[in-house]
Amino acid sequence: MNVQRIFDTLQEDQDSPPLGIICAELEEQGYKVRIDDREIDSADVYDGKLKDLEEKVGPLNVGLYRDGSLEQEFSLEFIDDREVVIERKIE
Repeated sequence: MNVQRIFDTLQEDQDSPPLGIICAELEEQGYKVRIDDREIDSADVYDGKLKDLEEKVGPLNVGLYRDGSLEQEFSLEFIDDREVVIERKIE
């Protein structure tokens, strides 16, 4: 996962929903995204179908999958509209 691209894209696109931007960037990097045990598609965020996740207070648990296998897990927490904290999950 290229985290810098996520931060850059959030700063460049001030009009789209931040969660949609992040999901779209991760999809562009070749991942299927699961948030809080739900498979997420950036189009659903842009269409307003995932308001509960967009408005959630506290961290979102994210899993990135490629070819059906879990590659990475991390938490994602918005501290401002365009500011996000990404913490790698360590087991």
